[in-house]
Amino acid sequence: MKALVTGGNGFIGSFLVEKLLKEGISVRCLVRQTSNLRWLKNLPIEWIYGDLADQAALAKAVADVHYIFHVAGVIKASTRDKFFSANCTGTMNLARAALAHAPKLQRFVFVSSVAATGPVEGSLPPTEDSRCQPVSDYGKSKWEAEEQLKVIGRDLPLTIIRPPIVYGPRDEHFLIFFKFAKRGVFFVPAPYQRYYSIIHVEDLVNGIYLASQNMEALGKTYFIANSEVYSFESMAHQVCRLFSRQPKFIHVPRFAVRVVGWVGDMVGWLTRKDVFINSKKIPELEAASWICSSEKARRELGFRAKMPLSAGFDHAIAWFRKNNYL
Repeated sequence: MKALVTGGNGFIGSFLVEKLLKEGISVRCLVRQTSNLRWLKNLPIEWIYGDLADQAALAKAVADVHYIFHVAGVIKASTRDKFFSANCTGTMNLARAALAHAPKLQRFVFVSSVAATGPVEGSLPPTEDSRCQPVSDYGKSKWEAEEQLKVIGRDLPLTIIRPPIVYGPRDEHFLIFFKFAKRGVFFVPAPYQRYYSIIHVEDLVNGIYLASQNMEALGKTYFIANSEVYSFESMAHQVCRLFSRQPKFIHVPRFAVRVVGWVGDMVGWLTRKDVFINSKKIPELEAASWICSSEKARRELGFRAKMPLSAGFDHAIAWFRKNNYL
């Protein structure tokens, strides 16, 4: 059996590649010539060089594969067009290539995001059937990709995965949270009562793999998350204990959050680079509850998150320390 993984050189994708190889599945990765392959060195991977706009590369990448795991995506961009070009148009280019050139395809797994659903009010987690109300261009691009994939879903063996916050070794975005914990200080944007669903990367890739192997998952969407919902304060206390700290919370008013977004816009304009926090991210930062229910994955796929939050934090921090990030 052979699988194509897009975004295999990234945080989630690299763990997924390792999982597939462990399960005895041959892996092919679509990467750019300039991609950093540090996590995939010395692994028995077939490389296809190109991107999601390269029709010839896509045709070669999908040929004769049994599974496609589409993990690649843009999480930071300065314009709406950049989000939609990568996350929506690129996804559809891959799907059309699969329909045309992958006659053996058994499953097309699209890794979307809880951002496609959008934030909720209160502490009641949404389900996969809840109305989607994305608030950011990133979330809207992921949701639009889901909707367009569903249009051709009768011909494409589609499964959609929506992870919430993902953390673990190699994740340089969540590393920022650990660095604040090491100092014992957190800046909390308004509103100050915040709730999150979260998942360790190894649990997530196990859930993705389970979905790809289960006929029940054909044509369906799943949240893959820990069963518990955590407040920001509870997460901060858990991680600070690992640094022998008591967390201190500094509340940041809304106007200051928006100033940070404008500063990010200016930095991006001056450097001609996409930055992670800019005005496009402010709607996500101003939302208080990014939560979801993984009950459907538990019931239909037999998914169980094996990594408790405290153990997951300990595992990730140990890796960052060993590799001189902390």
